[in-house]
Amino acid sequence: MSGIVGIFSKKKYKNIFPDLYSALYAIQHRGQEAMGISLLSHERLSEIRGKGEIANNIGLDNISTLAGNVGLAHAKYMFAEDDRSLLPMPWMFYPKNSDHKNLIAIDGKFFDKNSPEEIVNNLNSKNEDEIIEYVNKLNGVYALLIVSGKRMIAVRDHYGIKNLCVGKNDDNYIVASESCAIESIGGQICHELKPGEIYIVDDDGEKSYFSKEISNSPCIFDFVYTARPDSYINGVSVYDARIRMGEILYKEHPVDADIVVGSPDSGLISAVGFSRASNIKYERAIVRNRYINRTFILPTDSTRQKGIRIKLNPIKHLLEGKRVVLVDDSIVRGNTVKRVIEILKESGAKEVHIRIASPQVIKEENYTFDVADKEHLISYNRSVEEVRKIIGADSLGFISLEGLREACGNKTYYENCFDGFNPLERK
Repeated sequence: MSGIVGIFSKKKYKNIFPDLYSALYAIQHRGQEAMGISLLSHERLSEIRGKGEIANNIGLDNISTLAGNVGLAHAKYMFAEDDRSLLPMPWMFYPKNSDHKNLIAIDGKFFDKNSPEEIVNNLNSKNEDEIIEYVNKLNGVYALLIVSGKRMIAVRDHYGIKNLCVGKNDDNYIVASESCAIESIGGQICHELKPGEIYIVDDDGEKSYFSKEISNSPCIFDFVYTARPDSYINGVSVYDARIRMGEILYKEHPVDADIVVGSPDSGLISAVGFSRASNIKYERAIVRNRYINRTFILPTDSTRQKGIRIKLNPIKHLLEGKRVVLVDDSIVRGNTVKRVIEILKESGAKEVHIRIASPQVIKEENYTFDVADKEHLISYNRSVEEVRKIIGADSLGFISLEGLREACGNKTYYENCFDGFNPLERK
């Protein structure tokens, strides 16, 4: 679930770095383990790539070194099998059939051994039919961007699992993993790439070609957790979907309580929906330390546990003697919710009822986020009641898969981790 952004400006002497930098910041939530920004100006490359977040790598001492009228940026989420010695993308190659340097950034994985250099070489063909034929064979779950001084190419996988959207800002053409990246720099959203779409922009304008489409199934977990609430996916507002999740969650699992609390930050919006549907007062009774990032995507159990302990702090007088409904986005390993329940009860909560705005995660997933072994999943091979006992809740309810689909507009989605629809099983 890495984040990628590409910007192409026809104005050869324009510096797009400020926009590229800001757009990458807007999707920092998609990857915190490494970042990269690379720009080209008249074939001159300037770049910064490194481990950690943007702020760890770009500062007053090096920001003036970055300039170009085209460029790519990458916020990296690492999977367990990734080679951690490699610097993050964008990577640069000299294609066999081009005189121009090319940058490439990829979010996702390929089923076959398709190297980034091979992809750059094949997508630099001057023959449009050859490009389409190659993309037809480029199987995987991916979104990719290639940019040179002459053009930018964006490709979305045939299954539509990875998202890519196109926008414009003055004379800039922008492609990004989420719409919020485009809007954060004053851009206007033009369209989401269709599955198998090959979008190309150059000095003559923009055009699209279409390879095969197997399905249009964005990852439904983006609505639950990954995406920013101000993004749109599949034409659906992530914010509105999360409100509906909370409303449907109360309908499916009502409870008597005194206050509704959202687990910061990805459970907050569904908690508002739950409060509206139930008429139970909503309170922001847990404060999140803004300097601690998303614990779910930290690489090891030990770092996740440490992150949880310093990430959240209760407002005790709001909790003392209260029957609390805690709404969270999901339970994957169970570390976070178990610790939050302990915090609430230590703060005087009389009861803690957990409501989860997604179904039980019961299958491993290694294309959109990384749960390599189902044995790490607290809900694998366990009933809801067994999970409730492990985490120490007074009651526990998960939204149904049908309810989640309804919240997300009753469209087709990639639902593998919930043992739902998976177009990859048809390949």
